[in-house]
Amino acid sequence: MALDVRIIDNGLIALSRNDTQLLGVNTGIPSNSPSLRKLAGQQRQTGWIVVGDAVEAWKPQGFVEHDGTVHVYGPYAEGRMLEDALHDTASKRLELLERVARAFAALEHRDVPIAPFHTRTVVLLRDGGVLVLPLDIMGSIREHQDYEARIKRMERFNHPDRSPEENVGFSLAAASYFVITGEFPYDSQDEEDLHSRVRAGAVVPAHHRDVSVRREVSDVLHAELTGAQTTRDPNVWADRLRNWREQGVRQRISSQEQSRLEEEARQATERIERTYRRKEGLRRNGRKILTIAIIVIVVGSIPGTIIRNALQPGATAGLPPEEVVEAFYTSINMLDHMTMEDATVDRAGADLIREVTNLFVLDRQRMSVEMQSGFVDAQEWRDEGMPTLPADRQPYGVVDLEIHPLDAPEGERRFEARYERWFPDYEIAEVTGRTGIAGIWVVDRLALRTDRRDDWVIYQIERVSEESLDLNELRRQAEQ
Repeated sequence: MALDVRIIDNGLIALSRNDTQLLGVNTGIPSNSPSLRKLAGQQRQTGWIVVGDAVEAWKPQGFVEHDGTVHVYGPYAEGRMLEDALHDTASKRLELLERVARAFAALEHRDVPIAPFHTRTVVLLRDGGVLVLPLDIMGSIREHQDYEARIKRMERFNHPDRSPEENVGFSLAAASYFVITGEFPYDSQDEEDLHSRVRAGAVVPAHHRDVSVRREVSDVLHAELTGAQTTRDPNVWADRLRNWREQGVRQRISSQEQSRLEEEARQATERIERTYRRKEGLRRNGRKILTIAIIVIVVGSIPGTIIRNALQPGATAGLPPEEVVEAFYTSINMLDHMTMEDATVDRAGADLIREVTNLFVLDRQRMSVEMQSGFVDAQEWRDEGMPTLPADRQPYGVVDLEIHPLDAPEGERRFEARYERWFPDYEIAEVTGRTGIAGIWVVDRLALRTDRRDDWVIYQIERVSEESLDLNELRRQAEQ
């Protein structure tokens, strides 16, 4: 069968057969690939064209080779891939994303299965419709893309730990973030690093990428992209996109205000990246002795914790609220994660407790071999004038803790904690081969209530501010 071929757009071709126009979509399958024989031998699955609330089937009719790759063809419709539309700054991209969201909602209403979001499996049609390719064709496109294309077209838009149905809001938020700011919320050339960033929620708020972005728009995107508040209903996202399109996503700001906001954004961006690097360094370092850590935790910590909790009250039982706060922070210096756990509920301080727990396991393993801890109490080190330490030892913990009471609702207590915190800088170690020393000045707000034993416990810790400390400058000041 002879087919006349005309290129419509990137990845799309028009075919003419007996005066009948057909649409061909590039699957990425190389010519003469065994995958083609497998795909052609299966029962054809249906794609869908959505125009408004109307949904009609798009049934593939066959396959044709063009320019070294296989194209699936079916009823004619002219348009372009979502991938190309997202990068076309001259187009009304929020309106196009709204159309995609409405299409997803219409298919969901008809119980059509959702596939992982992929910018080469959705075609935006010139007549205002959306073509969503058949599931088996989508699968072939995903299977035959290279590493770079997988990151570029799929991984940037999908949370690695969520199902396709759960990912709808995340995908639309990631695409919207790119359209609004010109950058992807999570991006890396390495897939593992990209996934780590997504899991850590290490995203720069949109109003820090572009200081003219309205805060309410930025907050919605940030909540979705960090998992603070997810939205599975694509109609909700379609309504948001319509409102943003009609009201605008930016605000007017003076040049003076812009300079101030840009400086705040720079500091916030650096802080987010620094925090991510620190946590990722701890995570990767802990992975090296994962087997040992599991043995230590399973054989030692779990039974001990069970017995301890069953036979005696927690370490902070009976303490007044301010002393509970003090015990939480001073326990950091001693790697006493169990006291930190006793002082908290509802996952308050969970990331910090996890960090201390990991370092405790690492340090106890080292002590069993070298008979010496790899950490120095940060308060003692600071009091001694911050001396240079051996390459295998770093200060860790809280310094100069200040606790100030705040107004609180009846039955609660609230405090503001101010302190320095010092810890190993594993990011520098990746460059220099030597673990550095990092310090930050922190202000936290803590909320406490009584538990069922009438003991005071911290149920919320809010980071108010965090600023980097210059070790060299502090040492110079100490010498004066």
